[in-house]
Amino acid sequence: MGPDGRLPPSPSLQLLVIGSGPPLPVPDVAARLSRRVAVPCRVEAPVEVLDLDRVPGRDQVDADRLLERIEAWPAAAGVLLVGLTPLDIAIPIFTFVFGRARAGGRAVLVSLARLDPRFYGLPADPALAERRAVDEVLHELGHVTGLRHCDDAFCLMRFAGSVEQVDARGSSFCARCAGRLPRWMGAPPLSR
Repeated sequence: MGPDGRLPPSPSLQLLVIGSGPPLPVPDVAARLSRRVAVPCRVEAPVEVLDLDRVPGRDQVDADRLLERIEAWPAAAGVLLVGLTPLDIAIPIFTFVFGRARAGGRAVLVSLARLDPRFYGLPADPALAERRAVDEVLHELGHVTGLRHCDDAFCLMRFAGSVEQVDARGSSFCARCAGRLPRWMGAPPLSR
């Protein structure tokens, strides 16, 4: 964040692995992400966060509480924090969420648990899991920059309540959403 509380015109992204679980392909996600945004993407050492708040009555991490903890993480001015976790996350009103962010915030959170085909009993597909992870990070960064969910069925800002919807919406922003993104968020939308 800048001194006025707004996003800097060109931040850098600091990727944090949060929580323990299966090893995450964070360097591969960072490499893919760096091809989609025009800012540096740096991977930090894994962060062990103790005493994670759980959604009452469920064995899932409370996404909003974890996002608050990431937002409080020390970072240099102009750095957006990208928390990636192997843990399943949710909020009380949804059975799960893929990620969380706040408009104007300084962090995003993305769970890789339900983006991995193995979660659904399917064979491992690292390329698919990495693409989904990058798409979710970009979706959440869109929220940080002020975008809301979009009605365009093929826009990256479309709400996705299932992994099938994540795949169906595609990997690009519609022209309307792309036109509202800051320059550092990458290339114009792909033609369909």
